[in-house]
Amino acid sequence: MRFCVFILRNSVPALLLILIYTSCAKEYSYEGSPISTANDTTNIPGVSQPYICPSCITNTNFQENKWSFSDNGLLRCGIIDTAIANPTRTGFTFFGPSACSIDTGIIMTIILDTTRLNRDLYNITYSRSAFYYYDNVANTYIYMNRQQSPFTVTIESYTHNDRMITGSFFGFGYRATSGGSSINTGKFKVKLL
Repeated sequence: MRFCVFILRNSVPALLLILIYTSCAKEYSYEGSPISTANDTTNIPGVSQPYICPSCITNTNFQENKWSFSDNGLLRCGIIDTAIANPTRTGFTFFGPSACSIDTGIIMTIILDTTRLNRDLYNITYSRSAFYYYDNVANTYIYMNRQQSPFTVTIESYTHNDRMITGSFFGFGYRATSGGSSINTGKFKVKLL
């Protein structure tokens, strides 16, 4: 960690004060597993390929409070720390950070048209959804869907007694700068509040 100290005295030249000020920089520290952001890459001799987060290696038993999706073959995943139904129970929102970078994460809102979350539901597909994959460092989004390109969500199961919802999603994610990517093999499993 770097500390910047400013000592203002009549004898300190203004140039020295400027040099001290410009040498200060914000540093980020993360201890534990590797950090993955939208621009992380792992270099293989002669080939540059996207960084794959070790936590995102899929298994056959998808766990509660998790989300994942693939874009251009790159698997992204994370936890869901909040999931809440709207007061009329005609929609819900969930969000949470990525597994290998707390600075990125997902936010999804799903509108259920005329259906309500007041009974068990199975295999119902909706196209009114909002999808954001955000980046807090750049203070923008990595992907976001747009109204002209529907984002499809399927509720594979919702059990009303325990409020557990399992689903899948796909669509097109636009980048903040330009272009975008197909978002596919998306899935989530969470208990609604």
